[in-house]
Amino acid sequence: MKVCWNLTNLCNENCQYCFRELHEHQLKLRQNLRVIDKLYALGVERITYCGGEPLLYPNLIDLMSYSKYLGITNNLITNGSLLTVENLDKYMPFVDKITFSIDSPSDYVNASMGRGVNHYKHIKELLPIIHRKYPNVAIEINSVVTRESIKEVDYMFESIAEEISFYGIKKWKISRFCPLRGYAKERENLFSLPDQVFQAIKNKYDGQKAMFEISVRDYDDINDNIIISPCAAMKTSHGTEEYTLVDNVLEASEDEIKKVLSLGGYYV
Repeated sequence: MKVCWNLTNLCNENCQYCFRELHEHQLKLRQNLRVIDKLYALGVERITYCGGEPLLYPNLIDLMSYSKYLGITNNLITNGSLLTVENLDKYMPFVDKITFSIDSPSDYVNASMGRGVNHYKHIKELLPIIHRKYPNVAIEINSVVTRESIKEVDYMFESIAEEISFYGIKKWKISRFCPLRGYAKERENLFSLPDQVFQAIKNKYDGQKAMFEISVRDYDDINDNIIISPCAAMKTSHGTEEYTLVDNVLEASEDEIKKVLSLGGYYV
């Protein structure tokens, strides 16, 4: 069993299409360690730490080292901006898979979408170091396609194929903009893709042969995805609607949590 843990709603970037939680506050380390204990007791084998930006959670290393100690596989989804050559050795020993969020190689596009300049350049500088020092860590790229960034898809493919694929990139995941919550829901009219436009991307790239796997994901691919929110609620989604299944992992019975985990939906 696997879960995706939105550990914090804090982020140091301002992506206009983000669907992170805006109103939930993160828990303290002591509480989150108890969350891990409950998940482990019920057979969770993999935790994907994300956010917000998970590196803004001050005790991320404590959580990852503890879950790693228990034998849980740790995945990390990050915008990469807080990882540096100097601090990689603090985080990477506890990471089994790292996924970088990159929507465009262009400084101009990244700045206009809220990621800031040098986003792609910074990650490109980290990749060879991670690949050399931590060869057992799987590396993936996430890209969100919106109405504003549709022209970046081909550019992204060329950049991954020609510039960074030889640094061990295992998969490129192209996700359709989803107005699930937060800024994304507020700005649905600005960023939503017409079905025929997204289908054209899916037809062109899904399963295409390259040095890395390519996966194109629509709304249906996040259905029944088990999310733990910053305040330890367990949620799932259907299409572009989200539902809370457990209000608080720490207060719920094992039977309640086990029932939710048995849904088994997972995409990250």
